[in-house]
Amino acid sequence: MKTIAISVQKGGCGKTTTSANLAAAIAGQGKRVLLIDNDPQSSLTLYSNLEREKTITEVYRGTASIQDIVQDWHGIDVAPADILLSQVEIEIAGRKDRRDILRNALSSVDEAYDFCIIDTAPGLGLLSVNAIMASDHVIIPMEPNPADIWGLELFMSTLNQIRKAKPNLTYRILLTSYNDRLKLHQSAKEAAEHHALNLYPVTIARNVKTAEAWGAHEPLLTYDPKNKNNITYKTIAEMEISE
Repeated sequence: MKTIAISVQKGGCGKTTTSANLAAAIAGQGKRVLLIDNDPQSSLTLYSNLEREKTITEVYRGTASIQDIVQDWHGIDVAPADILLSQVEIEIAGRKDRRDILRNALSSVDEAYDFCIIDTAPGLGLLSVNAIMASDHVIIPMEPNPADIWGLELFMSTLNQIRKAKPNLTYRILLTSYNDRLKLHQSAKEAAEHHALNLYPVTIARNVKTAEAWGAHEPLLTYDPKNKNNITYKTIAEMEISE
């Protein structure tokens, strides 16, 4: 099972949208996908319109397994979250395995899925560290403006510290809400390339249908199959499957 964390310290960059729609694109390639909401704000759970009777909180606390909590969403197994997950970081802070709880939990379903996508909270707390430690690859969504590129430095510093413990951990940056007609966005992309940041060759455009799909609790792939962002998600899915 290949595990991918969708993570960055800043909120509002499209982590949840990327998580849900990349999972759908990979599942559309015939792969078995597990999607995990690892954020106390539960944005992915809201997007998927799932019940919260059993959530990832129980997995961290050791009172449930991944398979105990998953629910189906358009052919994807989703592990929901709830606000009680915010207490978990405090509860696990003193544990010796505090960075590896999620990785250990996922080991029990390694043969059941081809891919696991983890939606993370903004910031670099223990929950996000757990997600990254459990992953083989990190996708970093970033809006194309100079301030976000500057703010990326702190996240990359922490990510590189984790990569010392996991030297095979890879990452790529995905530009979101991108408009190639805006000079600001073009400049931000050029700045990222100048700093030798590892960018995907495709970008996610801001469009109404992508937002509407959230409100409809559907992947963009089923809500608006001809949407151009589906081509991007499919391209990323194919890249991740082939690597």
